[in-house]
Amino acid sequence: MTAEHSHRFALTGHEPEGRNRTIILWQEAELVDGIVQRWVIVTLDATMNTATILTRPDAVEVAQAILAATT
Repeated sequence: MTAEHSHRFALTGHEPEGRNRTIILWQEAELVDGIVQRWVIVTLDATMNTATILTRPDAVEVAQAILAATT
């Protein structure tokens, strides 16, 4: 059972070798034993073989690290 709609975001860029890469991330929520559990899922090139599932605090930490790397 999904407790809320998923939100998907996509970032597309290029490797130094010129290959396109797309990172897709979205939030999912499920009702587990009466408690809403939320995760952020990140994939590279839209393959579940590359999926990383993060807790919301982990996702915030990753986002802050990406932001810090850009400054």
